[in-house]
Amino acid sequence: MSENQIRPDKKNQPIKILYIVTQSEWGGAQTYVFDLAYYFSKNNWQVNVAVGEDRNGELIKRLEKINAGIFFMNNLKRKINMWSDINAFFDIIKLCRKIKPDIVHLNSSKSGAMGAIAARIAGIKKILYTVHGFVLNEDLSFFKKMFYLAAERISAKFKNHFICVSEFDKKSLLKHKICRTDKITVIYNGIDLENIKFLAQDEARIKLNDLIPDRGLSMTDYYIGTIAHLYKNKGLIYLIEAARETIEVEPRAKFLIIGEGEEKKRLEKLIDDYKLNENVYLLGNVFNASQYLKAFDIYVLASIKEGLSYSLIEAQTAGIPSVATAVGGSPEIVENNKTGVLVAAKNFNKLGIEIINLIQNKGKREELTKNSVENAKKFALKRMIEETEKIYNLKA
Repeated sequence: MSENQIRPDKKNQPIKILYIVTQSEWGGAQTYVFDLAYYFSKNNWQVNVAVGEDRNGELIKRLEKINAGIFFMNNLKRKINMWSDINAFFDIIKLCRKIKPDIVHLNSSKSGAMGAIAARIAGIKKILYTVHGFVLNEDLSFFKKMFYLAAERISAKFKNHFICVSEFDKKSLLKHKICRTDKITVIYNGIDLENIKFLAQDEARIKLNDLIPDRGLSMTDYYIGTIAHLYKNKGLIYLIEAARETIEVEPRAKFLIIGEGEEKKRLEKLIDDYKLNENVYLLGNVFNASQYLKAFDIYVLASIKEGLSYSLIEAQTAGIPSVATAVGGSPEIVENNKTGVLVAAKNFNKLGIEIINLIQNKGKREELTKNSVENAKKFALKRMIEETEKIYNLKA
């Protein structure tokens, strides 16, 4: 990239970029921010990352190991809170004026809305926003939808460009008249295909078993797994409903859910009510969870709203057949009955049926594995970075 195109008046100084993301708990947006921060810090950019809500998430731990500035914004929270949101707005203005970035790159709906306006007030000329699943595709009340729609349309006027992680999100922006099509670029999430490592199946299963020593799983059980925040959008109540139906047919089916979140108590109660404690396990956060993917016979993504799932791409790379809900960008990863199986969101009956079908049909699992490994190659980190760098290089 030519620095002259980004800031022709400061040719001999490193380019400054500020990423803003609401949470540091590891997930898709955090993976995305870290991968970009890591690459551009290695290429002599001055990289700064502002994180809201918590200071102990995996994103912080990883950023501390690279040459990146870290700023904590305690008022920037995931949930709407008028007082905190007002303070967060002014915090972003102050931070932008302090570090004077050439580019502000926003991630998540809340930081995308307030961050764009705040950054422009602070005098930032280039403001980009990555849509990791469009907020209006969530289950929202009418009034919340109208509020978010107004916020998206108003803040769009302060954004130079939108990056969508799926064609689905691009269509959603256009459908809701958020911005013009020439302000949107679709760039699929990417993973480091050359360096990603997975534990062998037996080793991965032994290590996951160590997390549940009082119960333990047999190496001959069917392992059905997912990696997800325990949030409503991830549809985990429907996965547990599907597990209930699956276990009635295949008692050796064991469901392993990796992740933490606000829905944990609700999920635990559902597991207890259905007496599924010997078949469904909430494992909590697991460091570098993707390395355990080969432990699973089947990977399930039960989301009711999704951007472009890193875990689904990683599961394909690991050669694990998947069943996913046809939401967000998932149909752009999974071609039904070729590289995986798609079902309608919230349809736990169909989800359970498809899991049972794959358990009982080893040939189908092997076919999906072969096709999905090849399909995953188009989601390369190198391509994602190159295409994002082109957006950074656009004129403000």
